[in-house]
Amino acid sequence: MVPSRAAALATCLALCWSSLTGAQYSSRLEDNGGHFRSANIYWEVVSNNTVKFTIESAWRRDYGSAYWKGSGADGLSVTGDLIFLNGRQWPIVSYGDTSMTSGDFVQLEVLAYSITNNWIFGRSILYHTYPSPNNQGLPWLVSFTGCCKLSEINNLIQQDAPWSVETNVDLLRYKQSPRLASMHLYSLPDASLPPPATKSVDFFIPGYHRNSQIQVNVSVAPDVLQDSPTNMTIATEGYGKVLVTFSEITYEESARNGKFYSIKVNGSTSDGIFVQADFLIRIQLNPLISMPKIAFGHTFLSNLPAGPNVSVFCQSAINQTCKYSPLSVGSMSGLQDPVHFWPDSSYHGYVGFLVNYTIIAQAPIISDRILFNVVGLPDFAQLTVTSGNNPAEMTTLWQPCAGQAGRFVICYEAASSNGNVSTPECVDVVVHNDTPPVFGPSTDADGDFDIQTVNLTQNVIVTMGATKFYTVHAYDMNCLDDIQINIDSPLPPGASAGESTRVSSIYGCQQQPNNHSLARTIQWLAPYNYGGYSTLICFAVSDACGGCNCAGVVDTQVQCVNFTVMKCKFSVSVEHEINEIAHIYSTSWLQVERVTYSPCFVLRSRIAARLLLLTT
Repeated sequence: MVPSRAAALATCLALCWSSLTGAQYSSRLEDNGGHFRSANIYWEVVSNNTVKFTIESAWRRDYGSAYWKGSGADGLSVTGDLIFLNGRQWPIVSYGDTSMTSGDFVQLEVLAYSITNNWIFGRSILYHTYPSPNNQGLPWLVSFTGCCKLSEINNLIQQDAPWSVETNVDLLRYKQSPRLASMHLYSLPDASLPPPATKSVDFFIPGYHRNSQIQVNVSVAPDVLQDSPTNMTIATEGYGKVLVTFSEITYEESARNGKFYSIKVNGSTSDGIFVQADFLIRIQLNPLISMPKIAFGHTFLSNLPAGPNVSVFCQSAINQTCKYSPLSVGSMSGLQDPVHFWPDSSYHGYVGFLVNYTIIAQAPIISDRILFNVVGLPDFAQLTVTSGNNPAEMTTLWQPCAGQAGRFVICYEAASSNGNVSTPECVDVVVHNDTPPVFGPSTDADGDFDIQTVNLTQNVIVTMGATKFYTVHAYDMNCLDDIQINIDSPLPPGASAGESTRVSSIYGCQQQPNNHSLARTIQWLAPYNYGGYSTLICFAVSDACGGCNCAGVVDTQVQCVNFTVMKCKFSVSVEHEINEIAHIYSTSWLQVERVTYSPCFVLRSRIAARLLLLTT
């Protein structure tokens, strides 16, 4: 059958358009050496089967592509620029269901750059809707591929090799993937080698999940090539420790000669959902006189379990040793605590309340100036301007907003003005939803005697003639919260409520300007005609909602306490006159006196108070 002219024309147009499109894309591809440095990928569900993919990647800044240009003074990309990712092959994101994104649709927002070390780092965000939550019971396999890696990689047989970073997606198991807190480059020290002539250095790639209860295991990806001339081996241990063992590094293989090693790791949950990070390491010769070092600084946030601490590293490299000394900053306690980076400690914050801590770094060459690079900074977090040149410090300030509960790992490295970079360190912050305040045990006292600790469910006995002091205590586990204790019911005649006062926290919070732990006292001298009277007095404790549009939410707890006045009983102390009491109850002093010496007499205290049983 001969096709119609219309059908033939349609076929021709389709083929011609396909060829034209291919020609246009080919003209945009660049082949002037490797440019890929690193990438990691993670995802989260935004609605139903729609998934948001985030790819963080780093590239050679001076890659010779018209689509790589930016707004920098040198015509290259700087922070805030948008560039189209290309290369010898188009970078392709394949979603595992025959769909893919490539070409002009894979954009990179530049988040950081270095002229000295010739890199840009940024983020690409892509959305994809799957036809079903998984692939007939198996996860969807997602990949980010392209060409080419840097040419200066020692442990790759093929120069300008392609890259591939993968993850898998099962929406019936998780609403978000695990994550790898990966820098794009790790500088590792090559110290002097005593016999034997092999050594190991280690660093951490934290694997974590926003749900801090989910464990993530970090392992070397099976396709990592290890054919380095240094006979390098790469292994992982617990908590994301990467252990690199190698023989002596030559100048030709070192960072001084611009050489790198490529590593790829998996971060996996126990049931097989994984993400990958592909990144570089470089070995620094003579690290004691070249590499900056980074330390945890200090924090004034007392709901973080680690106390204020700081160390300064390597003021000099005399005799190949570093001298550690305390650095007094602000109102620090002066205690020297160990460094608290991943995995030594987790720092805890609350939605709506400030998290802050300081990172300090120092380089061995005193004339160097220190700057910081950061990866994993959460939305709404801010960094202060670097203070000082060498040593230098930078503070992270973050008020987590609604929806930001969970684990966050933020990694830092210090870069000196001569291009040397520290080994990165990471801070583990677990953000909790704001906790409600709670009532603690109360204090029940009659005058200055008979003081006892009770809970708010116990009935309170009031005796006519004795002033009742009842004190409630309330606390908040969030040491930055402000609580209030209010009286939530009418007070009986003769009762009054004092002002709230600060007390010590049962949670170990240090005393601060805020009111995280309070006490409030009810004082009541029951009227003489209130024998047998019973009433409920209700106490309400509420907290503050914090910042970021009241992200922490106001929580209120109410507890009512029953107060009962003893019938026909009167507490007598030395200041009472018998005829005064007799007059109150319209009886004779002789009747009261007989009662005084009756078997119902009760000694109340060392000040000779008596409890009288009143009869008619």
